[in-house]
Amino acid sequence: MCDATDTPAMELQPQQQKERVVGAQNKLCVKCKTAKPSVSIRRSLYCRNCFVRSSVTKFRTALSKSRKRMPVTAARARVMVALSGGATSSAMLQLMADYQRMELKGYAAEHTYDSIVAGHIDESALFSGYDDAQICDIAAAVDVECRVARLEAVFELEGDRAALLELVHATIAPGTTRDQFCVQLTRGDESTPAREQLRALFAGLGSATDREDMLDIIKSFLLARLARQAQCELLLLGDSGTRIASKLVSLTSRGRGFSLPLEVGAETPFLGSNDVVAYRPMRDLIMKEVAFFNLWTGQSSVVVPTFTTGAPETASIDRLTEAFVVGLDRDFVSTVSTVCRTVQKLEQCPEALTAAKCILCSMPAELNAQAWRNRLTVNVAPNERPSEHVATPSADIQSPLSSFDVTARLCYSCQSLLHFAKPGVTLPVFCLDNYREQATASPPSDAGNDVDIDADLQQRRESLRQRIEEFFI
Repeated sequence: MCDATDTPAMELQPQQQKERVVGAQNKLCVKCKTAKPSVSIRRSLYCRNCFVRSSVTKFRTALSKSRKRMPVTAARARVMVALSGGATSSAMLQLMADYQRMELKGYAAEHTYDSIVAGHIDESALFSGYDDAQICDIAAAVDVECRVARLEAVFELEGDRAALLELVHATIAPGTTRDQFCVQLTRGDESTPAREQLRALFAGLGSATDREDMLDIIKSFLLARLARQAQCELLLLGDSGTRIASKLVSLTSRGRGFSLPLEVGAETPFLGSNDVVAYRPMRDLIMKEVAFFNLWTGQSSVVVPTFTTGAPETASIDRLTEAFVVGLDRDFVSTVSTVCRTVQKLEQCPEALTAAKCILCSMPAELNAQAWRNRLTVNVAPNERPSEHVATPSADIQSPLSSFDVTARLCYSCQSLLHFAKPGVTLPVFCLDNYREQATASPPSDAGNDVDIDADLQQRRESLRQRIEEFFI
């Protein structure tokens, strides 16, 4: 999408020149048939007013389709709008606030939601020049309450939480060797600020792709907690059509195909839970449409920094797939819409409905991930493989006195994420909470060396006693 008068005719292809000549001859909006066009959307010319009304209609139509699938008890639910401060989330907040005011003034055909709350994640611990006050001002401009959670909150020990999980060994082994992801319990160091622990976590990850993946996991957890604290049953996510199309490619390439319908669907249980439902009402708008909507409605937004801000396209998988989708949609204008319509047809497989949740990302974890990896991964021939890559872990790692295996509690993608992490990386607090929940439930068939966290210290003492008993006089 671009302005109808931006591109010189000499830079266009013959077919594009012909289409522009026809549009220039008409010089009328395809909607009102009276005003001069200001923008071209998928080869259709719109004036400014018709474009804004069209964007509002797309948002409300997508929201209405989702609301028709809601339970009757949630018809007047509280809504949390995920506000990052970027263009899409800021536009979504304005559209949602206008939608709510329409009902209050008696213009809505249906009852809307009970109230709106904006949820924001403060990322100043990782990115300099981050000002969350500007983002709170965006919510205040539309008279919406803004609740803020800090990223470092995932390392704050509260109540009876006194321990964390520390990664001591991570191996994705080729062939018949068993994968191992061993962690150990470590006491939380109250003298180390939570912000420093957060930075140490991201510094210990192997690539920008892994850091972006971990950031998404932490932000999703904090958004879900904010929604529960605000008693919001619904969470609106500002994923535009362009973002959903790029996420479809990037998530698949990172091995998240098993949970893909939950992460890109129009309305899905957020993080696989039943108490918070995620909606993506901006899925019918591409990024350029959002940019023009904000420009012509005066909606303010801020630049949200990431790990790949200013980096080349090959800096991470997300950055590369986004550049690929945007470039493809520039030449083939129906690319994003076609991908989004395909995404809406995705359904969760029956195995994912009953699968145990990953202790890191809380998404369904597919069993036998190693067997699937061995079928599709190109490995080094056994006779050419360096000995250090096939060596078994040391006795300290194998011993339950020092660590335990959580391979069966991790999904395929999180295994790949932790494989390149440095030993000694401390995982967020919610990983231990998720492990406790999984350990009390029925264990998976390949649970391996899983242990009960609550009885871990007692088991260590008993094991030590049995090993030295024969040496007693």
